[in-house]
Amino acid sequence: MTQREAVSRFRSGVSGFTEVSPDVFRHTSTAHSYVWRSGHQAVLINVGDGSLLSELPELGVSEVLAAVLTHAAWDVSGGVGVLAHAGIPVYAPEADAPFLADPQVYLNAWAGDNNYDGRPLNLIPHEGVQPRPLRDYQALVLGPFTLVARPAPGPTLGHTVLLAEANGERLGFTGALLCAPGQVPRLSATMWKYNGGEGLAGSILSLLDLYDQQPTRLLGAFGEVLAPDALKQTAAALGELLKLRGHNLRLLELRERPYGELRPWLLHNRTSEANSYVLLSAQGTALMIDFGYDFAFGMPPGTARDTRRPWLYNLPALQAQFGVSKIDAVIPTHAHDDHVAGIPLLREQLGTQLWVAEPLADLLAHPHRHRFPCRWFESILPDRVLALKTPVVWEEFQITPYALPGHARHAVALLVEGYGERLLFIGDQYAGGDGLGLNYTYQNDFLEGDYVDSAALISRLRPDVLLSGHWEPVVLDAHWLKAATARGEALRRTHAQLQPVASRLLLTVTPAQTVARQFVDLILTNPTDQTITGYLQAENWRHTLSVPACGEQSVQFIPEGMARRIQIVFTTQPGEPPLIAFLTLTDGQT
Repeated sequence: MTQREAVSRFRSGVSGFTEVSPDVFRHTSTAHSYVWRSGHQAVLINVGDGSLLSELPELGVSEVLAAVLTHAAWDVSGGVGVLAHAGIPVYAPEADAPFLADPQVYLNAWAGDNNYDGRPLNLIPHEGVQPRPLRDYQALVLGPFTLVARPAPGPTLGHTVLLAEANGERLGFTGALLCAPGQVPRLSATMWKYNGGEGLAGSILSLLDLYDQQPTRLLGAFGEVLAPDALKQTAAALGELLKLRGHNLRLLELRERPYGELRPWLLHNRTSEANSYVLLSAQGTALMIDFGYDFAFGMPPGTARDTRRPWLYNLPALQAQFGVSKIDAVIPTHAHDDHVAGIPLLREQLGTQLWVAEPLADLLAHPHRHRFPCRWFESILPDRVLALKTPVVWEEFQITPYALPGHARHAVALLVEGYGERLLFIGDQYAGGDGLGLNYTYQNDFLEGDYVDSAALISRLRPDVLLSGHWEPVVLDAHWLKAATARGEALRRTHAQLQPVASRLLLTVTPAQTVARQFVDLILTNPTDQTITGYLQAENWRHTLSVPACGEQSVQFIPEGMARRIQIVFTTQPGEPPLIAFLTLTDGQT
């Protein structure tokens, strides 16, 4: 269907436009929508029920280049189906895009049994469309129009404000962030968990961030055109409710000083979901260790794409408070999302390089080839791969990566030497205030001897301080080393005693996802002190092998046939539990 046909078929019950800025017109249906016009062309910001499409000839508009949504609520996006039928591209924030692509999944969940998702998912559109991604912080150029998308979580996690330079003004299209000074359209939309206040905190941060962008006029989905001061007034009003609820009581304090100073040359992000560290050079450049969710104020329940959104909220503070001129590189300790989710944004927006130790490189570059939990949704290609045990020099620091399996098979420790100190960044290997918690995870391919090896590595490296992913720094001493060694030995001993020999092995399929007629490595790792003999079986294929004590054995398998999931089983003696893994065979590229 052409745009002309759509116009003729869809008739509005509400007519009329209001010019709110030169060549920017407001149309009201289920919510305010905006038409930004240049000659006969226009872009739409939000679409309401879609009725504005039939009225565009009143403005002399004959070509709509795209519709851009601030979020996926029905009142601002219910008419996207009309636009899609007319062949008009629809852009939506990435974190809200799943609501538009497959709304029935979320509507069914909202109406389902035992639902503890606090988000008002009944507000999403009922008709699905496949939107184009609206990338955070990027400029969307559509003919003569440029809109800059800025994260503004609050009404939804994916909620976005759009900034536009038009006729000497800096317009902020604010969606449902506010509707009047001191008011938001729906407080219910700010409760993401069953009784949480995540959206309240997110709204306050978003309002203050938008104020810092110095818009001259605010054009929302509800209410009247507002002046910038309304942003601060609304943030203050929401702060009162936040205090009453007892949520995020240090929010403004952390916004004011997001980075703590561990050394004059070492910072840690006090607001992130997992600790992110910043090395400062004498030249004013920086290198980060881990960068996941900057300023974590709360998340919706679940782990899908619609519940996860990194942003770059605190980076201006690095420049303003510590004089950072450039972030040269970021090095992750492991691939879990709370340690890497923000890295793509760092690279896109700041040109920061990703340096990755060898065990992490393929997992980040090709996440779907690996069966690991907590991985990020997108491929993150390294700019530089660091060899284990090989020092690299960055400014006045020397950095050496070491394998550190335990919490995760692919994890690494980073030994940083500078200013007469040796600091070891260990990710999530150890937990607790004393740094002795054994933070192993079976789904991350833990082996019983990992923490024996971990204590031995730290004893050999003798760092001055251990810096972890979620806990306070630990000053290393003889007592800690003795306790860590004893706990590692006890962990290995109890695992050897509490399960049959076969269950102590690890079966890995690499790649875990592939296409037919490609080699797949089936790897058995044996941490025990005895050789284990058994057979691997995958459907009709079978192979007998022996796995040496404290070693591993690899066998190649070539899958055939159509797309499916293939079960891989390693069996030893009759009556002992087998090891079970899966290979996913696809009909396209992995």
